[in-house]
Amino acid sequence: MRTEVVVFDIDDTLYLERDYVASGFAAVEAELGIPGFASVAWDGFLRGRRGRIFDDALAELGVRADIGRMVWTYRNHQPHIAILPDALKALNDLDALGITTAFLTDGPVVSQAAKVRALGLSAFASSIVLTDALGPGCGKPSPQGFLRIAKETGASSLAYVADNPAKDFAGPGRLGWTTVRVRREGGLHYALTGDDDIDVTTPRLSNLTALLAGIPATTTATITNL
Repeated sequence: MRTEVVVFDIDDTLYLERDYVASGFAAVEAELGIPGFASVAWDGFLRGRRGRIFDDALAELGVRADIGRMVWTYRNHQPHIAILPDALKALNDLDALGITTAFLTDGPVVSQAAKVRALGLSAFASSIVLTDALGPGCGKPSPQGFLRIAKETGASSLAYVADNPAKDFAGPGRLGWTTVRVRREGGLHYALTGDDDIDVTTPRLSNLTALLAGIPATTTATITNL
């Protein structure tokens, strides 16, 4: 059975998430008028800072600002990001073969919706699921978002392409989907190992259709006790 629908994650799958981070820092600097903020925050990001990165950058600069406004600006800004060439090739190759594409991603709805617009994903999508909009507990590894796409597309043979082995593949694996991990250099989860529920790993997506052709497609499992 040929794969009918290929579903993609977004962050570090279609583009590098670090590009969104840099775009967000620049937006915060411009909106709040804090010279040097983007550079200092980016340096902290590269050194592994995460949760308190805004506080740390402000402390390093010796200035004060409304953290709530900074977070709002970061999450609501229109990002300067673009689909990576190999991912765009994969999308075009699938379209040429008549294989349906869809997208499923975690994260704040407003941020993920902005990424969808910036990347122009609506032009490729039969279905777009932002798991945050489904309610608490519906983010990966929950299978709820995957079930939604299976229902919306009516497909019985699906594949999921994503990057994070810690959470991305348990849901679709439980449903019997084909799973492909793209392990990009520069990706935030590049260093993570483990192949549970992963059928194949690749460093790029330019060969995706060939990879899928080499994996026996399976029929999606029916799960009623979620």
